[in-house]
Amino acid sequence: MNKSVLIAAAAIVALVLWMLSGQIGSEENQQPQTQIKAERVVTAMKVQTRHQQPETITREVTIQGQVEPLKVIHMRSEASGTVKSINADKGQLINNGEIIIQISTDNRSAALAVAKAYEIQATNEHQATLDLQRQGLQSKTALEEVAAKRESARAQVLAAEIDLNQTIIRAPMTALINDIAVEVGDFIDRGGDIATLVDNSKLLITGQVPQQNINDVKVGTTAIAKLITGEFMQGKVRYISSMADAATRSFRVEVIVESPPSGAMTGVSAEISIPVETIKAHLISPAILALDNNGSLGIKAVNNLDEVTFHAIDIVKTQSDGAWVTGIPDDANIITLGQGFVNTGEKVQAVPEPTDDDSNQDS
Repeated sequence: MNKSVLIAAAAIVALVLWMLSGQIGSEENQQPQTQIKAERVVTAMKVQTRHQQPETITREVTIQGQVEPLKVIHMRSEASGTVKSINADKGQLINNGEIIIQISTDNRSAALAVAKAYEIQATNEHQATLDLQRQGLQSKTALEEVAAKRESARAQVLAAEIDLNQTIIRAPMTALINDIAVEVGDFIDRGGDIATLVDNSKLLITGQVPQQNINDVKVGTTAIAKLITGEFMQGKVRYISSMADAATRSFRVEVIVESPPSGAMTGVSAEISIPVETIKAHLISPAILALDNNGSLGIKAVNNLDEVTFHAIDIVKTQSDGAWVTGIPDDANIITLGQGFVNTGEKVQAVPEPTDDDSNQDS
């Protein structure tokens, strides 16, 4: 055989053996890498959850307002003169018809006496003329003239009596005297300020309801007001304005308190809660709230497939220990710890949060 042919054959055999040895080595090197990848099992994130059912609560419209008296009367004098006496004090409860102030009568008594004398004269003259007219000795016109004089005299007597009576100023209703504007000896003109009376037998609690909530509020609904003094009052919505305030776009609402506490103050601030409907809601801590990619506020929960779900919520009512919200399914498995580290759709390990029973057992 040719020597060159033998050399070429040997080279081919050597090349084949080298290639086979490389494949074998590659397979041997790949086997540990495959095992390493198989050993890299992703562990699901653990989150703490609470199995929670909704409760029935009353949704309310809460507004800020103030306590007002049912009626305030600013009394003014109907007669001019010097204040002769003041028969009541500030802060006193005065009954309807009782005297508050007396103004000096001056010449009013004399004017009344003159008017009554003129009335007697005019009445006698009318009677005499009537007798003569019946005898045919006086004309009908003359009788009408003396009749007019008699009526004028009667009117003067009535005016003088009214003028004299107006010097005695009486309470027009049973009320609390909030202020007296004069002192004994003061001269007061007709129309001058006398006193301010406040009717506290019933109270009004008023406030402004925003336009977005006005359709929820109904006349006759029982409302609760918490005063800034710490007191509570209960009343019924008696009035809802049909026109919104131009500046605030809110509607005036009045709650009437039929039997307010004795000594209740008016003018103080109050928080008015008006119930509008009964609904089912969950009580949650603000700490577990989250936002989705669209910026919607909600909570994260774990479904039956151990996947994270997001539920947008509406806040119905807030209180010191949390917020009542709607939008969460019944029997929700709410994530209470770790919600910030997991995303919607992600597999997780749900660990129930400890209960009071668990704490007692540990202790």
